[in-house]
Amino acid sequence: MESVFLIAGEASGDALGASLMKGLKAQGVSSDAIAGIGGGLMCSEGMDSLIPMEELCVMGIWEILWQIPRLIRLIHGVVEEIEQRQPDMVVTIDLPDFNFRVAEKLKKRGIYKGKIVHYVAPTVWAWRPGRAEKVAGYLDGMMCLFPFEPAYFEKHGLKAAYVGHPLIEFDRSNADGGKFRADRGIGADDLCVGLMLGSRAREVDVHAPVFLQTLDALEEQYPGLNVIIPTLPALEYDVSKHLDGRQLSVHIVTDQGHKYDAFDACDIALAVSGTVGLELGYLGVPHITGYKAHALTAAILKLVVRVRYAHLVNILLDRQVVPEFLQGKCNVSRLTRGFMRLLRCPEDVQAQKMGFVELQQKLTLEEGKPPSHKAASFVLNIAK
Repeated sequence: MESVFLIAGEASGDALGASLMKGLKAQGVSSDAIAGIGGGLMCSEGMDSLIPMEELCVMGIWEILWQIPRLIRLIHGVVEEIEQRQPDMVVTIDLPDFNFRVAEKLKKRGIYKGKIVHYVAPTVWAWRPGRAEKVAGYLDGMMCLFPFEPAYFEKHGLKAAYVGHPLIEFDRSNADGGKFRADRGIGADDLCVGLMLGSRAREVDVHAPVFLQTLDALEEQYPGLNVIIPTLPALEYDVSKHLDGRQLSVHIVTDQGHKYDAFDACDIALAVSGTVGLELGYLGVPHITGYKAHALTAAILKLVVRVRYAHLVNILLDRQVVPEFLQGKCNVSRLTRGFMRLLRCPEDVQAQKMGFVELQQKLTLEEGKPPSHKAASFVLNIAK
């Protein structure tokens, strides 16, 4: 394969893209042969992103409506760029509302002659099952993060493979919460609470007020607690502005190299729903999750979603391991009670940790090949 064009539009996709780039380079693909759109992690692997990754990402259903004209222009521009470059392979990474439109447009216009693979299967097992057949009409391959997903696409003739989640390439024993605490003057016995506010500015603005009010209430019971907030460099200001006037002892972490050390330093955590919950579960950090979407978005999802849970750990284990506080339940009173149960009920913490061990086993690849290797091999095989 002489050239590949990657498209990622949010933090989780940037991490997947960077992992894929490592795998491709390990199997002989030059950095110069990789182009496209990505974030800081992909750029650190050698990509010169054509535009800021954040331009592609809009959260929610209702929220996207007013940005449709801008997104249409972006889709058209990306399609024309790919048609001009004619890479051997296009890999679209997650962000299905944007990436599937790019892939479909490329296929319909017929100017681009290479292959198209999507990385991260859409959740057809949770909602919109008809997408599996539809995407089979314009994709050449699908890379899945979870072992039960390929069958949904293979029955429609689309080549699909379980490549595993790149998260499992991280050795959990390398997370050093003790050093993280020591470097920041946090005592070994001091209470540390993690706060994960999301990977988008709007998520931060929606959740920071209620999450921080919850920690204010918690500090009344546990004076002097330390708050650890891992976030993206681009969101540091968005996080900091919500801390003005608060007396909490806060440690903001923007260096992604220290992210899992920060997680490991937390006794408990409160996280928005998303990939971060899977990361916390994989690292064994007891936590609760909260999330608020626009009321119209939430109403639509309630009608069409076919799974009982929002948290990825709960979905994968098919039971509630991590307490979920969604929409109206995402309030200070309920979140505080959720925290109190973790702090005062050891049996709840133990039940979570047992669930996390089960999760770790479920995510482990039997073949032993790391996800970055498997994903790169799948891409290279499709490109032949």
